[in-house]
This record gives sequence, C-alpha cells and structure tokens, in this order.
Amino acid sequence: MNEDRDQCLIPEALTFYRETVDWLEEHHADYARKTELDLAGNDRPSATWKLAGESIGAARALVDLLKVGYTTQTFPTMRAIHESNRLLGVVADLEEEEIAKRWLADKEVKQSEAREAEQRQADRIAERMKAAGVEPPSEVQQLTRKVYRGLSRAAHHQRSVVDEAIDFEAGVMIYGPDPRTARRLEFVIFAGTLFQEVLLKVGDGLCALWGPGFYDGHLLPMLERFQEMLDALELIDAARRLGL
Repeated sequence: MNEDRDQCLIPEALTFYRETVDWLEEHHADYARKTELDLAGNDRPSATWKLAGESIGAARALVDLLKVGYTTQTFPTMRAIHESNRLLGVVADLEEEEIAKRWLADKEVKQSEAREAEQRQADRIAERMKAAGVEPPSEVQQLTRKVYRGLSRAAHHQRSVVDEAIDFEAGVMIYGPDPRTARRLEFVIFAGTLFQEVLLKVGDGLCALWGPGFYDGHLLPMLERFQEMLDALELIDAARRLGL
C-alpha cells in the first residue's frame, strides 16, 4: 500500500467535493435572491428549491464528517442524502403530480413510492431514447433499491456494519475519527458516487428552476469534471486493491 499517496488523496478528493457543494449552494441561493420565488408558497418551484437545499445541506455535513475522519458513523447521513435526492427528483418532475402535492401538504412520502415514481420517470425517458434509436439504461428502481438497502443496513445497526467500526487487530472500537488511513480513503471514494448523485439531482432541480439554459451553460461542465474525478478515484482504488 502507498500510505503517502492515500494520505494526500483524501484531502484532495474532499476539497473537490466541497467545491462541488459550494457551487450548487451558490446557484441555489442566487435563485432565491434574484427571482420572485415565494419561500412560503405551496407550489412546485418552492418544493423543488427547499428539497434541493436539504440535499445540499446534508452533503455539506457529509464532507465535514469525512474531513474530520469519521467512517462508519457517516452512513446515516449518506442515507439521508440518498432519500432527499430521491424525493427531489420526483417532486421536480412535471409529470408526477400526486407526490408533489402530498409533500406540500406536509404528508409523508415513503421511499418506496419515490422509487416507483422515479422508475416511471425512467420508463418515460427510456421510451423517448428508444424512439430516437438510443439504448436506454438498466432499470433505475432496482439500482436505487440496492443502494438504499446498503445504507439501510447501517441505519438499522446490523452486525456486519457495526463490526466495521472495530479494529480487530488492535482490539479496539473506533469511537470517533478513524485512525486507519486505508479505511478513511475507502469511505471518501465510496462517497464520491453519492456526491455525484447530489450534483445530478440538485442540478436537475436547478435546471427546472433556472430554465433549460442552465444545463448547457453551468451543469454540464460540472458533470464532466466530476466524472473525471470519479474515474481517477476508481483507478486509484483498483491499484490499492492490487496492493500497489
């Protein structure tokens, strides 16, 4: 293992994540400052803006936890981010009326309902892609259910997850920041996919608020930069697993 490389990579990746969250926050805050958005309104733009802000705030908390060195203890925050992203995606969808109305009425929206609505959205996109001669992606609902189940194992304190907070060689429980560099890096790399999800979902919400020009002019370059970072992290992770 390359300990020096891993120790340098952690702050570099976290700085990139923080810059991404800062970028989202700037455009999110600007919308409230520069438009006539009614923050107390009972409409879709208000709901989209609030849920986008919820995701941004939780993402910022996750960066701070990872920066301090927490690992297993970050799972509940990761799950909260994933849940808010699911709900945001559905509420921002103009073809999904019922869930947006229920959320605005302060009624519970179950994650299973959000996943089903997300799959309907994916099915509509897939049909349009097929009509255009493009192969659509795999079933979204199965993928999001897999992610959610993994995070739920931690939220429900299953033994396998609790065991991850134990250093069996040293015979100690990791109560706070994790002293194991390799373990910290694993969580920083894993969190990258979740931060990308925040960029996608919040970015989509901002596109709905600002208008279609926001995608080409602002979001697309950020998505490309983020994918480049994830690709680099995946290569480093593969090298680590080979002992390089």
